[in-house]
Amino acid sequence: MTLLKEPKIVIYGAGAIGITLATWMTSCGINVSLFARPKKTLLLKQKKIRILKADKEIIAPTALKTIDHIDSGETIDLLIITVKNFNLAQSSQELSRTIDRDTLILGLQNGVINQTILPKYFSNIVYGIVNYNAWSTDSTDNAHTFNWNVNINGPIIFGTPDNQLMKESQEVVGLFSRFIECKLTTHFQDDAHAKLVANLGNAVTTIIGNSHHQKSALKPLQQVLTRLTYEGVKTLKAAGFKESLSSLLPSWTLIMSSKYIPLIFTRRIFRKKLALIGSTSMATDILNKGSGVSELETINGYLLSLAEQHNIDVPYSKRLYKLCEKHFADKPFKSITSKQLKVALMFEDEEIKS
Repeated sequence: MTLLKEPKIVIYGAGAIGITLATWMTSCGINVSLFARPKKTLLLKQKKIRILKADKEIIAPTALKTIDHIDSGETIDLLIITVKNFNLAQSSQELSRTIDRDTLILGLQNGVINQTILPKYFSNIVYGIVNYNAWSTDSTDNAHTFNWNVNINGPIIFGTPDNQLMKESQEVVGLFSRFIECKLTTHFQDDAHAKLVANLGNAVTTIIGNSHHQKSALKPLQQVLTRLTYEGVKTLKAAGFKESLSSLLPSWTLIMSSKYIPLIFTRRIFRKKLALIGSTSMATDILNKGSGVSELETINGYLLSLAEQHNIDVPYSKRLYKLCEKHFADKPFKSITSKQLKVALMFEDEEIKS
């Protein structure tokens, strides 16, 4: 089997990543079908997808090939699963009833819980670390187009936890390289856990209602995110993970010393990084869908479990998790300000140098 000629590809999951990947692939001539539920399939058939970066068009309006079912025994060369971890077990179980267990699977989920879910249903799995955010905006100039904005922060990283299926992983890299920067890693667990620490901040920007670009948010968020990242890296070190060369995080040396450095010295760097953060998948679930269900457990909750296993104290992470758990369950959801968040996470006897 090869993915370098005319493979049959199905993307399972019509969320932000699924739709944008399908658009990129279709625009460069790759044979791809996007699976969605019947209602969403009908909607996608009526409109084309445009991709924007910094409000500038990078992919012209593109019609997608959408499907709402997969026939039993259907031959698929590559099945890309983009549903989130909290829906992954159910989706995988449904898929396992119709496709062969040996079908090549590409798992694109935040966090690392997918590494325990997907192998229960499939034998050949490559994993990817997606380093871009995507969010939809209403199209005001064309009633027949959906606009999707993207923030590309780095390459998509592909690999497997045990460095098996390297040939297949390299073919996936070759396929994706036709439309986006990507790379193959032989240190997937280090890279995946580094991305998980970077994603701890998704809960922060969500609970403040995506107000992280407001001028008043800069100092409080620097304090909060600096401490969360410190706790995250401290936990990874204790668990035996190595620093990722592909990580979007600052160097571990800088992160571990940040607890003792006045934040004014790193504020310029932080301001630039904060400006690059768009809306996240967690924000979509809580702010837009109002479902109350999110990746909080599989990202922030996983970090807490890992810290507990290795006797690492992570007080900020614990407080943030409990605070988000409470607020995300509220209907309707009510955001708090960045200053309120900082106060809620700080301890009475603690001073953070600003």
